[in-house]
Amino acid sequence: MLLGISVQTLLIWLACHFVGDFAFQSAWMSIEKGRSWEVNFYHGATYTAVFVLFAHSSWLATVVLLATHFVVDPLKARYKLISSIWLDQLLHFLTIFLILWLKF
Repeated sequence: MLLGISVQTLLIWLACHFVGDFAFQSAWMSIEKGRSWEVNFYHGATYTAVFVLFAHSSWLATVVLLATHFVVDPLKARYKLISSIWLDQLLHFLTIFLILWLKF
């Protein structure tokens, strides 16, 4: 247990993150999400769907995942306020840790 989060649960959620954010993000999404709010939403929805299907996220966790992904990605892809993929990923990881720690 890490801060009340089981290792198994954490690994499942991190796997969902990597599958949703990388494996299920098409080249089209990657290129266009910085230009189009609609494409950014498609990417965020695809990302979040992985958690619904495999981590069985609650409704609140699902909304938080979608909303934060919809906000964080444009900070990097559209507005260039985040210049490093590592900071982008850190923000996504912090969202996951917060959801699990607060037991959404």
